[in-house]
Amino acid sequence: ESARAEAGIPADAWVAVFAGSGFERKGLGTALEALALVDQPRARLIVVGKGDTSPYRALTVRLGIAPRVSWLGARPDIERWYAAADACVLPTRYEPFGNVHLEALAAGLPVVASPQAGGSELIRPGANGLIAEPRDVPAVAAALAELAAASPGVRGRMSEAARISAEPFTYEAQAAAFGRLYPARRREVLDRANSVE
Repeated sequence: ESARAEAGIPADAWVAVFAGSGFERKGLGTALEALALVDQPRARLIVVGKGDTSPYRALTVRLGIAPRVSWLGARPDIERWYAAADACVLPTRYEPFGNVHLEALAAGLPVVASPQAGGSELIRPGANGLIAEPRDVPAVAAALAELAAASPGVRGRMSEAARISAEPFTYEAQAAAFGRLYPARRREVLDRANSVE
């Protein structure tokens, strides 16, 4: 509630968060255009990240949604903004596997993701988020509208599924996977070197 108040967002609004720098690659324009198509006046978007916002602010004016978008810039407290949101939207045009997907899921947010993002591999459509092509504004808008219109029960189930889907991705699991990968790779390199001799 305090984060929403700080961003000037009504307590009863439905809020999506866009988090990331490199606004063009991450699909901020698509997210804004999609918000304009969502037929829910209480739907809002929080934009967190660094970059030149001026062309995107101008776009919100042209689309008539400027009052529905909060621009927060780069923030050290991203977890507050996930907590203030009901969903995450990241229609990125290219992303190997960004932290945003995992962070949002761990915060219990369903994610509207792009199939061009590695993080979309964690999204089970209808269970913990939705997937839409990054340049397909109506598809992203439909995904946002579906999440905004979900019943409290569906929202609760999706939030729990989102959180659970992020649980396996711990630092310990990552270190263990690297530990399994590198010794095997080292043996392979040594075997090749020995066969050349």
